[in-house]
Amino acid sequence: MKKFKNKSLRTLNTFMVDVSVDQYIEVDTIKDLTEIYDQGIFNKKFLILGGGSNTLFVNNFQGSVIHPNILGKEIISEDKETVTIKVRAGESWEDIVEWSVERNYLGLQNLANIPGDCGAAPVQNIGAYGVEIKDFLISIEYFDMKTGEVKNISNKDCEFGYRDSIFKHKLKDSALILSLTLSLRKWKRDLEVPENFLVYKGITDRLEKSCEKPYTIKKVFNVVCEIRNEKLPKVGEYGSCGSTFANPTIQKEKYQELLVNSPNLPSYSTDKENVVKIPAAYILDKLGWKNKRVGKCGTWIKHPLIVTNYDNATGKELYDLIRTIQKEFFDNTGINLNTEINIIF
Repeated sequence: MKKFKNKSLRTLNTFMVDVSVDQYIEVDTIKDLTEIYDQGIFNKKFLILGGGSNTLFVNNFQGSVIHPNILGKEIISEDKETVTIKVRAGESWEDIVEWSVERNYLGLQNLANIPGDCGAAPVQNIGAYGVEIKDFLISIEYFDMKTGEVKNISNKDCEFGYRDSIFKHKLKDSALILSLTLSLRKWKRDLEVPENFLVYKGITDRLEKSCEKPYTIKKVFNVVCEIRNEKLPKVGEYGSCGSTFANPTIQKEKYQELLVNSPNLPSYSTDKENVVKIPAAYILDKLGWKNKRVGKCGTWIKHPLIVTNYDNATGKELYDLIRTIQKEFFDNTGINLNTEINIIF
């Protein structure tokens, strides 16, 4: 365990906002967590910070930031068709995806190139190109910061939704994720991936253009990496957290209203009968929010959902930009544009 006083968090959040924290604690083991639990750290103001890829600090943080650096991965069981792996929270999500692809384990390839640590992945129920982490999770082990106990929760009890989970609600500020148990399929190296991994048009168009069939795990992985590298700011060069805003889910009646002014607005089905999801980027693009600068920050060159720190903007400047975009979106659609990121005041 390592402790630092008045530590800058600039290199520990991908927005690259230069804020400081009263106390920064890096924990390596469950024993470390038990120790700071006994010290009463969790009874005061604190924040769990993984890779910092989903967090905007508006001000300096007056409290303790706890960074789980619990590392390791292992295969805990396997048969002819499946493999079950346990991944500790401090492992890089990008590294775990690449590790699974190298071994030809089917499942995570569509989630390539998403920055952040594994412990944060289920909190957000990260997803991309038709796949979400909930599709492969068996269970999650976590440290109960209210009781000091290590507990397990099953997939079905995690209340997963679109960019949502129980860790944002009932277990917020009480569960520190220690490890994920994932189930993946063993796959032949030269066998095409199932159709459910090829539902995203951006992937299929790129595969048809640059690859020959079969569309294998490795080919899908490479294409996803290419697309994300082209669309998103490079981590460490420009400050961002990827997509700042979640795509709204709305009633079909509301969608029909929007078609009056935006007849080509796409929609996507959801697991609710009368509810569809619409791409916020389509509307923001029409409103002129792609590649728009406001002072030291703005939106990304190629994508209006990505609020970007171009020139050492403060957290307050980024937050004010987010609020401006939300207001204009609401004024033009009557729909609240919610953020995907965790905003810390």
